[in-house]
Amino acid sequence: MTVPGPKDPLDVAALTNNQPFCAGVVLLREGRILATLNPDGLPESLQSTTCRIGGVGGGQEPGETLKECALREAEEETTVKVELIHSPSTFFHDMDTGLVSEITVRDVPAPVLLERMTDSRPNTPYRPGLPTGPYIYFGQFLAGWRTGAKELRPGDDVRALFYFPVDRWNELKHPSTPRDLTRRGGGLHSRPRI
Repeated sequence: MTVPGPKDPLDVAALTNNQPFCAGVVLLREGRILATLNPDGLPESLQSTTCRIGGVGGGQEPGETLKECALREAEEETTVKVELIHSPSTFFHDMDTGLVSEITVRDVPAPVLLERMTDSRPNTPYRPGLPTGPYIYFGQFLAGWRTGAKELRPGDDVRALFYFPVDRWNELKHPSTPRDLTRRGGGLHSRPRI
């Protein structure tokens, strides 16, 4: 795929149909962005005491669309239903080359970000029943809580949720305790023992 231009809008749903992908949402509230804390990807020796900061999202289930995956992952990780919000701009990131460009898309709601990288195992599904292909796609949508949604809680596959001020996001590059995060303006929703 070449990067589509303004006169050649991309159909993200068609591009990612029956292709390997992950999807997620960007949830903003009062100038703070919601993130997850979980031990995924850490050495086993650290998993009981350390968490990594991650986005709200994850991998596809068989037969899902990119939008369906984003909605399901958001509900699984926050325990509330969200609605996707149309992004006025969509950015494409080719992870192999580092190229980032603004693109036009046909999809409504449009994702805020579509990323692509070459699949190192293009003929092997991540799990049985999932599609294979030359690329893995990653889609991020803007989202908000549905009217009347209950208070969010960490779902079964995350240890904690936290809000952190967007203008202080770079501070998360350094190791922090939950207490550090709240002192810097973060809000923590956790399970016991975090």
